[in-house]
Amino acid sequence: MPLDRQAAVSLRAAFPSLGRTVRGRPVVFFDGPGGTQVHASVIAAMSQYFTVGNSYSHGAFSLSRATDDVVASARGALCAFLNARRPEAIVLGPNMTTLTFQLNRAFGRMLRKGDEIVVTHLDHDANVAPWLALQEQGAVIREVDFDPADSTLNWGELESSITDRTKLVAVGYASNAVGTINDVRAIPDPAHAAGARVYVDAGHCAPQGVIDVQELNCDFLVCSAHKFFGPHPGILYGRHELLEALPAYEIRPASDKVARPIRDRNPAL
Repeated sequence: MPLDRQAAVSLRAAFPSLGRTVRGRPVVFFDGPGGTQVHASVIAAMSQYFTVGNSYSHGAFSLSRATDDVVASARGALCAFLNARRPEAIVLGPNMTTLTFQLNRAFGRMLRKGDEIVVTHLDHDANVAPWLALQEQGAVIREVDFDPADSTLNWGELESSITDRTKLVAVGYASNAVGTINDVRAIPDPAHAAGARVYVDAGHCAPQGVIDVQELNCDFLVCSAHKFFGPHPGILYGRHELLEALPAYEIRPASDKVARPIRDRNPAL
């Protein structure tokens, strides 16, 4: 049901950037695939954090504890948003692309020459280029095409591309270019039967519908808050046991374990 004029005006007022005018007329933002504008409540929350205190995490002093609380709250909310079951399954990063490159770097350490990765031509390049980079380590990349008549994946080609050498299938939930929604739930069964993992880019789908990673049965799923009225941080869900198994790239004082409840990691708290 379309919004009435009063509701539309009220909704626009919640996004400060939409208060601008161009040539005397209110702006209209249509670049949803590229991101969204930021809601006033998000701006207020960010301002509050930087006003009250800004600190690194896992320290024993009050500002650090406050930062830990913010991160824990975000993880809890995103856990519910994706039905991840446990906050430790949520990883936050600078953006979805960087998170994918970071995970692919760790994942690549476990690959052997000739291992295969499946990507698709329907995906955003953020879920293609990181995996193509693993060719430097001897990985074989299989690229699945789509039907230009209706912009849907060639499912026969996808299924035949999954072999006993496949280690990962990277696929988009919804195309940010043409809007195609892929039947992502149909992929994990053949992929897992071959011993492969499934990495889903849900960036364009996250603001449009309910995402349940348990129902999807995927191993990893990424999206970005800038697609649903927030800043740019990327969000990664990963099966906890898989995240724990990945080799970590970190500085020596840092833990190489997946995020745990803060007070379990720092007895001083």
